[in-house]
Amino acid sequence: MRRICVAMLLTALLGSVGATAGPIIYPLGQQSTVGFSNGSLAGATPRGWDFVINQPITVLELGVNAGVGREITMTLWNVTTETLLGQTSVRSQAFAWEFASLATPVALVPGDTFSVVGWADTTDDVPWYIYNNNPPPAFNPTGTVTYLNTRFANGIGPDQFPESTLGAPVQYGVADIGYTTVPEPGTLALIGAGLGLMGVIRRRRGGSCGPRS
Repeated sequence: MRRICVAMLLTALLGSVGATAGPIIYPLGQQSTVGFSNGSLAGATPRGWDFVINQPITVLELGVNAGVGREITMTLWNVTTETLLGQTSVRSQAFAWEFASLATPVALVPGDTFSVVGWADTTDDVPWYIYNNNPPPAFNPTGTVTYLNTRFANGIGPDQFPESTLGAPVQYGVADIGYTTVPEPGTLALIGAGLGLMGVIRRRRGGSCGPRS
C-alpha cells in the first residue's frame, strides 16, 4: 500500500512539472516564408542567426526552411565561447519547415548568446539558403527567445564556427529551434514540499494512504 501511495504522489508531482514544461515551442511560430528569395552563393555556406534567452530552456529540435530540397546540417552553437552544443541533420523541402530531434537535448541558461545555423555544400547545385532583407516581424521575435543578428560564413565546414554577422532585420537561411521551458524554481520547491508532505503522512498514518481503522 505504501508503494502505491508513493507512486501516486510522484505521478501527480511529475505531472505538474510536465504541465509547466508544456509542448515544444518554435520562436518563429512556423511562419510562412512568402517573400523570401533564393540565395545567390553556392558552395559551403552556413547560414543562421543568433539569439538570447531570458529564462532557462531545453532545446529538443533544430529546423530549417530552405530554398531547395537537400540534406542540411543543423548546429546549435554557444556564440560566447564558440562551442558546438548540438547537431542534427534535416532533410529539407523547398520553402517548407522541417525539424529533426537532437540525439541529446541541450539545456541553455541566460547569460550567453547562442546561434542556430544550417549548413550545406552546394558547389555543384543551386544555393540552399533563402533570404529576405525586410522579413515580417515574426522573424525577429521577442519573449523567452529573442533573435538577434544573422550569422553566416562562406567556405567552412559544418563543425567550424561562422564568424560573420549581419544586423537585423536581414535574414539568411531561415533556421529555428524547438524548445521547452524549464520549470521555475517555485515549481521545484513545490515538488520538494510535496515529498516532505508525503513523509509526514506516512509517519502519521503508519505508511498507509487511507485513514486508520
